[in-house]
Amino acid sequence: MSELPEPPSLVADRIDACRLEGWTVTRRDMWTVLDPPGRPERVQGWKLHVSATVWSAPEVLRRCLDIIVAAGASFKFASTVKDVERLTDFHCPRGQSGKFITVYPLERATFVELAERLHDATVGLPGPVILSDRAYLPGSLVHYRYGAFDGFRVLGNDGTYRDCVLDPETNPVEDKRPAVFDPPAWAELPFAAAPPVAGGSGGVLLNDRYEVRAAIRHANKGGVYRALDRTTGGTVLVKEGRPHVGTDAEHRDARDYLRHEAAVLRQLAGLGVVPEFVEEFEQGGHAFLVEQYLDGRTLSEVGAASVRAAEPPPEPADTLHLALRLARILKAVHGRGVVLRDLSPNNVLMLPDGTLRLIDLELAARHTGPGAADPVHGERHGTPGFSAPEQFRAAPVAATADLYSLGALVLFHATRRSPRLALDEPPRRTLEERVAGRAGVPSVPVPLSGPVHRIVTGLLRAEPAERLPLDEVIAVARGALAVAVAPAGADAPHDGGWWEDLVGGVLGHLAATVTPGPGARLWPEHGFGELAEPCAVQHGGAGVLAVLSDLRRHGVAGVIGGLVDELAPIVLRRLTRHLDTAPHRLPGLYFGFSGTAWALYEAGVAFGRPDLTDRALALAGSLPTVWPNPDQTHGLAGLGTALLHLAGRSGDPGPARRAVRCAEAILAARDPGATGWTVPAGFDSELAGLRSHGYAHGTAGIGAFLLAVAAHTGRDDFAAAARDCADELVAVAVRRGDAAYWSDKPGSDSMHTWWCNGAAGVGTFLARAYASTGETRYGEAAVAAGRAVIATRCDVGVSHCHGLAGNGEFLLDLAAATGLDEFADWARRLADRLWAERVYLDGRPVLMNESGTEFSASYGVGAAGPLALLIRLRYGGDRLFHPPVPPTAKATTQGGAKAAEKAAASVAARTGEEVSI
Repeated sequence: MSELPEPPSLVADRIDACRLEGWTVTRRDMWTVLDPPGRPERVQGWKLHVSATVWSAPEVLRRCLDIIVAAGASFKFASTVKDVERLTDFHCPRGQSGKFITVYPLERATFVELAERLHDATVGLPGPVILSDRAYLPGSLVHYRYGAFDGFRVLGNDGTYRDCVLDPETNPVEDKRPAVFDPPAWAELPFAAAPPVAGGSGGVLLNDRYEVRAAIRHANKGGVYRALDRTTGGTVLVKEGRPHVGTDAEHRDARDYLRHEAAVLRQLAGLGVVPEFVEEFEQGGHAFLVEQYLDGRTLSEVGAASVRAAEPPPEPADTLHLALRLARILKAVHGRGVVLRDLSPNNVLMLPDGTLRLIDLELAARHTGPGAADPVHGERHGTPGFSAPEQFRAAPVAATADLYSLGALVLFHATRRSPRLALDEPPRRTLEERVAGRAGVPSVPVPLSGPVHRIVTGLLRAEPAERLPLDEVIAVARGALAVAVAPAGADAPHDGGWWEDLVGGVLGHLAATVTPGPGARLWPEHGFGELAEPCAVQHGGAGVLAVLSDLRRHGVAGVIGGLVDELAPIVLRRLTRHLDTAPHRLPGLYFGFSGTAWALYEAGVAFGRPDLTDRALALAGSLPTVWPNPDQTHGLAGLGTALLHLAGRSGDPGPARRAVRCAEAILAARDPGATGWTVPAGFDSELAGLRSHGYAHGTAGIGAFLLAVAAHTGRDDFAAAARDCADELVAVAVRRGDAAYWSDKPGSDSMHTWWCNGAAGVGTFLARAYASTGETRYGEAAVAAGRAVIATRCDVGVSHCHGLAGNGEFLLDLAAATGLDEFADWARRLADRLWAERVYLDGRPVLMNESGTEFSASYGVGAAGPLALLIRLRYGGDRLFHPPVPPTAKATTQGGAKAAEKAAASVAARTGEEVSI
């Protein structure tokens, strides 16, 4: 959007004058912040927001700036056109949207005067309604809400920081920003309350005809609703377009996109491939589109449900049937002069009978006659990974763009993974090379069948003219379906020659990208991790430190050793500085500080720093041994696990005594009459009320700690409780053939095979229970969990928490518990997929985080978890942040070995590859 003027373009001289008058002008992330000289601190109060579009922003700022400066109030504004675009984008969080200028008046009288003057100055300019605020007057750009000014952040019980305000008793209260005006009860309203909106008992009525029965989804661009058509008595779908949201360089906003979608539906009417158009209308300045209500699931929802339920991948014939149906739909659509431009799993609806319908067509391009076409809406928009690459460069519209999307959808269906590929920077491999990798082993369990591979690689081409024509796609699919279609080939053997390249590449990237300055956040985190404790294991520096210490302990030299020596002092300096001022001592191993103590101790040993081992013991000794959450990641089982580790490493009996207190508190908190534990409903935590089977949050992780503390103390009550946990998990396993799956919690249908909530985590405990007790049923269940992990190895990402790293570590545990190296071999094959997922940044191979497109350093969801697996594969040793696998009990080892032998035979049958015992 370079043709649009930047927001400060009309006030650059005035901002310079502010500097001369003593104002400070700073750039903070997306904001330009102006503070008056001698600005006093203020925690909270009523603040003002002024909305704008990408077009009106410069004029809004010009009209507002002098008014705000004259009042002496601090304020900030979105710095660039791109920043304003993000604030008004269709997908911007609804509670954040539209806030172009934020003003922080220090006095109530100033607030009232500013609201009036800013409103008068901006009357008639366009800008969206700010949903988290109340408008000063109907239609005004000026809005207000109560919230933090300077504010402060509090580390909550879940290990994440929360922006807070203070209640009248000075208790911290989270400053939430919902998409509704909801001030604290104690905050006196600055203006008279708006009159309530009258509503009938039947709900919202639109156009005197459509009675809204339910909101299907809310989005910044407008809601989608299921409604009763009072004229026909039928159910319809109503889509809303909000004014001034998503305004583009041609002044079009969400309403124009919705009107365009209505025109596309009318143009495609009668083909049976889109919902039937009913009508469009405006009400209260909002646009509405009414269309046929279709009861179905998107292909995205179908795929996610399949993965969540741990179902096997689609058969080649199923993928070919889908390709054939979609190709025929595209032929019909193109024949009507429409190019979809956004054919993605979210925009294809599967009805209960398997029929497909295209939905959400606002980006489609229409040809209305010879040489005539509607203007392209969202010319640089689309769904990354599914829309053609030239589309994001605003290339002229062509039907070949939909061919690319068809190939991406076919690949998505065959693999159940997004085809979005992070780009090498600078470019190193071609699109065709990347696609070939995604379509082959080890990215998929077996190579795609010949016809599916032909369609995928023929459509996913960088050059539009080289893409397979629809007629050829149809011919390939029809020809293949006329005969039996079988998968091609078998899994490839482990390679591993890339180990130094990948480990060195990740460490080199860490060294090159460490965040400058003294702050505790060493590398950027994304999404949820941005607010997580920066020195914990899950999203912080402790996991990286543990990996660096592990490499030093194993004496790794050369380039990798040099990078360890470069990185370790930086991590230690920043981590220990933060611990000096850490505001809260959470016990958990991953989101709390016991994992930090573990990492500090190992760093002290590896780098010859007794001051660090002493500090680690002191830190662990300061953490509470009574806590409402009993789990591994946030609670007492995690603290107890760390304390046992420190006791074993240091020889100090103090940590072990504290571990016993943790175990006793856990037993006292067990659910009455049951084996499991429920986080108390009244606990201030997102996990309140949770009762989980998994390792991170429930029975498996708690059982693993109880098993370890029983071994350390010899106490029968701990051992019995651990066996109760194992018995419970064996009893609730969902058996499919010779594999076993576990839901994340009772009553759930989620059967992921992850470490945190699934087979890899449950198996992590059961392998230890088998090794400790020799109980064959534990060994059989652990092996069955391993089989589930192997079967779903291509359905997961790369991380420890939800992917290859954690699942591979479990397979190594299973090998240690059973004595069978076949499971270690499968762990090595999972590691091969890590190499297949690499992206080159500045010439270095690295691993992106769970998003697939962003880099994170952390252990839980970033690069440190995969590094830990790679180090253990090469050098052996115990698993980080887990109790060690006990020596296998001898009394029933033969029975366990028979169970493992049976399991190995089953794995061979399922993979087509012999597994020797």
